[in-house]
Amino acid sequence: DLEVGHKTLRTQLPRFHINTAKEIEAKHLSKKGLVLLYPLRYLMLVRKVQKVLTAELEKRFPGRVVLLIAQRTVTKRPQDVYARQKVRRSMTRTAVDEGILNDLLFPADAVAKRWRFRPDGSKLLKVYLDSRDKKKSEARLFVI
Repeated sequence: DLEVGHKTLRTQLPRFHINTAKEIEAKHLSKKGLVLLYPLRYLMLVRKVQKVLTAELEKRFPGRVVLLIAQRTVTKRPQDVYARQKVRRSMTRTAVDEGILNDLLFPADAVAKRWRFRPDGSKLLKVYLDSRDKKKSEARLFVI
C-alpha cells in the first residue's frame, strides 16, 4: 500500500521486505512501539528512505513509535585460538549490539558512549546524543 501511494517510496520499496514485526511496550509508560526487522543487505537502501518510511508507518499505526532494525546474526565464539582469529568482526556480539543501537538511534548521532561498571558486576552503557537531534529523538527515547 505504501509503494503505491507515496511518490518517494515507490521506487525503493519493491526491492524491500520486512522479516519480522514485533510490538513492544515501554515498562514505565503506557506507550507502545513497533519493531520491524529487515534483512541486513537492505541497510543502505533503508537509510536513504528511513525518515519518510517511519513517518508513513507512524501515520498507519497511530500511537506507536516505529523502529526499523536490520536483522543481524551473532556467531558462536570458537574455543580454538586459530579459529577465533577467523571470526569476522561484524558477526561478533559487540559489533551486532553496536549495530542495533545505531539502527535504533539512526536519525540522531551518538556523540559519546560510556560504560559504567557497577559493584555488583553489571554493566550500564550511557549514550550521549547530539544536541541538534534532540527534537527528532525525544519522542522515541522511551521505547529505546
